[in-house]
Amino acid sequence: MKQDSKKNLLNYTLNVSIVVIAAVCLYFAYSIIMGSSGSKTRGDNEGTDTTKRKVTNQPNLSIQINIMNATGENRIGARFRDYLKQKGFDVVDMGNYKTEVEKTMVLDLCGDINKAKRVADALGVSQKNVSTILDKTKFIDATVIIGKDYTELKPYIEKLKNN
Repeated sequence: MKQDSKKNLLNYTLNVSIVVIAAVCLYFAYSIIMGSSGSKTRGDNEGTDTTKRKVTNQPNLSIQINIMNATGENRIGARFRDYLKQKGFDVVDMGNYKTEVEKTMVLDLCGDINKAKRVADALGVSQKNVSTILDKTKFIDATVIIGKDYTELKPYIEKLKNN
């Protein structure tokens, strides 16, 4: 009789273990099918989260830019800021340059000239007007110094086309 009670207890424990393992397997199968791993609540849908798509579709967001207006005219920096933001760049600061400049320049401040070249390409600035001036005290990648040639660049030309 003692043998039967041990056998019944063992069978009961094994049956409970099988049910628990089956429940865990069903949960994981449900999680895989629903595309979640328990971190989302019911009703969350990846298709409605547009912030993730914006980041992956805009590789320029990793480039932080400072814009300096050296034209002597008002609102040119704001036009460039709006244009660069539309192109996916992260414009973190804007201001006036200490003197007026004839040609627009893009300065690489972080040591990655390719980032500055991408900014220059987006604006239509010649590659010969891209240079490196390392400044680790500023936590930005590039500075755009808008010169008096701004009417020849993409932000100005495209604005004229749209009006």
